[in-house]
Amino acid sequence: MIASRSAAFRLLAVAFSLGALVGGAATMLAERGSHARGPREGGRQGYMARLETEVGLSAEQKRQVEDVLDRHEPVMDSIWNQVRQQFDTERQAVRRDIRAVLTPEQVAKYDAMLARKDSLRREKESKHGNR
Repeated sequence: MIASRSAAFRLLAVAFSLGALVGGAATMLAERGSHARGPREGGRQGYMARLETEVGLSAEQKRQVEDVLDRHEPVMDSIWNQVRQQFDTERQAVRRDIRAVLTPEQVAKYDAMLARKDSLRREKESKHGNR
């Protein structure tokens, strides 16, 4: 019994760690991905606003930074498109492993929580493009 408890605890710790890692990566990529967001929400406009405010860009520097971002955007998007499928596969593995730790009642709540989260993500992606 102690061995199975220990194994369950290790599985829970791994699932929690992977969930935190995946969640952090998703947040970082989502923030980078949307160019249509306002300055408070992140994305390209938010990044430019922070550069202007915190670094003090001149108008010419702002134009040059915009050129840099424009030049690198296709490569960044290409990388994200390559990684997205792997990311989605890993997210599903994390979710599957978390479900294995939960009771049937908790699984129902977890699935409802994920459905809400996924719905919000799809809504956001449809508004801002598929990034």
